[in-house]
Amino acid sequence: MLKGSKAHHYAQELHSARLKGLLGHGSRARSNFTELLRKYLKHNPTQSNTVQIAQDEYDIHAEILQFLEEEGFRDASHSNDTPEHIAFPPVMRKGLAFTERVEAGIERLAAAEREKELSIIDAATTVAMRAYGMFMLGLDDETTRLVAASRILESEPLARHTAPYTAEIEHHVALVILAAVMNGLALERSAAERGAERLEAALQSYARAIALHEQLRGTDTRHGGRAAPFVDEAERWTETALYRTALLTMRIRGDTQGLAALRAYQAKESRWPSTFRLPQRNVLRNIQTAHLNQARTVPTTHAAPGAPAVRTTSQRRVRTVPPTDKPTSAWSEEFTRIKNAVIRTLEQTASFPRADEPNVNAEKLADQLVLSWQLDGAQGMAGTDDVVDLLYGLTRITFRSQTLLRLLVHMLVAAEAYEEASALANKYTLLVETTWKAMGTPPRAREQHDGRGVDGVQEFLDTQLLVAHIEHTHLRDVARAHERVHHLLLLLGRVPAPEDEEMQARLPTIEADAALLARVLRAAGTTAFARARDTLPSRRKEAQDEALKHLREATQLDPDAAESFFALAVVLGQTQATPEALAAARRALELEPAWLDAWHLIVLLLSASQDFQGALDLADEALSQADADEARDAQAVAAGLPPTATRLVSLDYPPSARERSASYMRLFASYNTLVELTEGVQAALSGQRELFEAFRARFPLTPSAKAQKRAHEVALDTAPQFDPHGARELTETPAQARGAYRESVERRLLQTLWLMSAASFRRAGDHDQARDAIQEAENLDAFQPDLWVQLALWCLDAQKPGAAVTCLYKALACEADHVPASLHLARLLLQPDALHLRASHAETIAAVGTAQHGAEALTQQVLNDKGIGAELEDEARASNTRTLGAKLDRDDLGPVDPAFAWKNNPSIPPLSIAEGLLRTATLYSGHDVPEAWHLLAQFASQTGRPTHVQRSYLQTALRLQRARPVRSLREALALP
Repeated sequence: MLKGSKAHHYAQELHSARLKGLLGHGSRARSNFTELLRKYLKHNPTQSNTVQIAQDEYDIHAEILQFLEEEGFRDASHSNDTPEHIAFPPVMRKGLAFTERVEAGIERLAAAEREKELSIIDAATTVAMRAYGMFMLGLDDETTRLVAASRILESEPLARHTAPYTAEIEHHVALVILAAVMNGLALERSAAERGAERLEAALQSYARAIALHEQLRGTDTRHGGRAAPFVDEAERWTETALYRTALLTMRIRGDTQGLAALRAYQAKESRWPSTFRLPQRNVLRNIQTAHLNQARTVPTTHAAPGAPAVRTTSQRRVRTVPPTDKPTSAWSEEFTRIKNAVIRTLEQTASFPRADEPNVNAEKLADQLVLSWQLDGAQGMAGTDDVVDLLYGLTRITFRSQTLLRLLVHMLVAAEAYEEASALANKYTLLVETTWKAMGTPPRAREQHDGRGVDGVQEFLDTQLLVAHIEHTHLRDVARAHERVHHLLLLLGRVPAPEDEEMQARLPTIEADAALLARVLRAAGTTAFARARDTLPSRRKEAQDEALKHLREATQLDPDAAESFFALAVVLGQTQATPEALAAARRALELEPAWLDAWHLIVLLLSASQDFQGALDLADEALSQADADEARDAQAVAAGLPPTATRLVSLDYPPSARERSASYMRLFASYNTLVELTEGVQAALSGQRELFEAFRARFPLTPSAKAQKRAHEVALDTAPQFDPHGARELTETPAQARGAYRESVERRLLQTLWLMSAASFRRAGDHDQARDAIQEAENLDAFQPDLWVQLALWCLDAQKPGAAVTCLYKALACEADHVPASLHLARLLLQPDALHLRASHAETIAAVGTAQHGAEALTQQVLNDKGIGAELEDEARASNTRTLGAKLDRDDLGPVDPAFAWKNNPSIPPLSIAEGLLRTATLYSGHDVPEAWHLLAQFASQTGRPTHVQRSYLQTALRLQRARPVRSLREALALP
């Protein structure tokens, strides 16, 4: 037969079609294949055997394919594969129409082999397809006997041929590969009953399939260099052999050989389309990442001589502690390759999962990515942002995944995108609680339910507590944090259930172990005490007692938790229980000797005990110790090791390097205040140069907002786009949120230093330097109330009482309940002889209170106010204020005029305004400020209140003053 004849042409077309796998069972696919067989037989009338065998081959493939589709078995069925358990296709049961048709096809092929003389390829087809059918029917022993008897695996279909191979030869090789894979599958499935030695035989059979594929399309062959990825029967069954070889080798021969087999699989991936066998690829990628992470948990390099050790004495460990050695370059490169593979997967996967369909592989991969990020030292915000982007991308190929939402919350917190983390946590909460309610009983730890990963109590509470922490500490939203923690207490049954029956029906009931319950109680105590500040006196004591009860129980349940003792000391210190607070703070420092905030708290409590020299000495020791720790860490970094001397490994939420720097600066500021108190203002001013130098060393200049925006745009242009609408539509990226948050913290800290300096210069009598310092603070943020209070004090020293009043009103416009502004304004209003009132001053107050223009204009408006005349002085002296009342714990006190009432009624007497300011301060934010009660006593004296009322106010002021630290605990420790 001539090469160019139609007979040869259709013969090659038929082999090509069978090789490509025309396996569709629809009418169109069957019609096309039937037409091809007709044309082949027309031009090859003597090849009727080939036509019948090809038809049987097609029918068996089609029946099996349709059966698997109806059973729901597909690539995603391998998502839960592990080296110990690899999924097999379901067995075709007796009585099914599919089963009967496959059995009939097997019989026809067996008859053809017995009764007719067949070509080599036709004979190979009968063996391979019968083996395929028998395996699907569950006949494992029959399958292995058939393959062994036929000796098909010993054949060498390429022995007498050279590349380029024809479709006929390639089809022949694909058939032998299919027979080898079926033999391996049958041996593997029967190993549970017939002995583990069958697994080794299965590996040998798979190895034969892989070797044949390498001969056909290996890198040394002409077909090994095909540019475009493709899939045919040879590739399909070779992938199966490679996949199962990797998992089986890992099971019976160990991780080293198993990882080598896994890499052999990955070496072939570039030959296949991106969506081909994606679940199987992800299974192996997850296993590789898990082994990579497991290897990283054991130090792989030797520590440098003299490397610092962690100073923590507590044995408590809540968070994963990264290894202290530097990862090898090979490990880091492997981690980078895995991340790049995930990016390619996300870029090439366009379909969303089916409704209510989990993607276990995506969840496992997300877990391993986050663990790899932790083991890589969790260093570098660029790497953190990359992981956040990958997790968001993985949400596109999952459906209602609790795992991904939880990991996203944790990574967003690590990326300092706190608002986004808080918002996402609400979705996570709703999803978990809905699932728990459907299950009936929440699991104690993460488990699989209906093929979906369900977070347990441990994961849920850990995430909720993390979010409550950032809402309280970083977002400074006490109400939001308190509501979240109160909800946890409700779930744990620690507070009465709501009366709403519908709400009760929606809430699951959970249990927690002692350590986890201690963390919840610590958060409850911290947020409850912060909320108590804004409650009425009649309820404040109850709220404070409740907070102390929670915190004391937390320290009993987990006596190694430094954070619980620290929180207890803070609450005790703010309730004037100084001796007990000192004991708790010292315990916190014993557990975490490198914790700067614990040092700082003890310094403040010593000053509250009036031991100013002891507080100064301890602050000096704390700063020296912190410098020594940082020096040891610097040596470790130079030696290629991560810093460890400053690590607080027992804390639930250890401070970052920037947070530690901020703590250092706050401690340094308290030290400078103590220097001024014990050695004089000039000594404090001399030390403030070091204070500013320390700030610049720890907080380099922040890039401009414009530069940050441009960097973000460049990143968007080069980053993979997982969102179909583009990331530019997002309001804020983690990098932008982080930049804005850090800038605000640094700006506020620097402004505090400038205002401290201004106050010191003012007390030293250097008004020019004080004004310059105020100007520096003003340039940072003109809408901070502390700035306007300092400017008001400067104005008073400059004999500008009217301008001082305007400044204090500006401070109240910035923060309505700002205690220092309220008290200074009340003090001025209580001294009518020193303050000349005029009606036009109300206009200045109104203008400043609503001004939106820049800081310079506001300052000029203040300084140009020359004071006010005496038009209203007589009226002010003669006016009667409203009754204040002898008891401040009553909720039905009479009304008073608010501070800004002058904006609408200039005739309101100043004493009425002062009364409102003092009442508000002592009822709420200033209830623990001695000056507020002292001024209230002055007001009571001026208005002729009973002597016992005045005495009560003075006694309260004296009690608070005796336990007052050199700086407020809230201000010094940056508490919300």
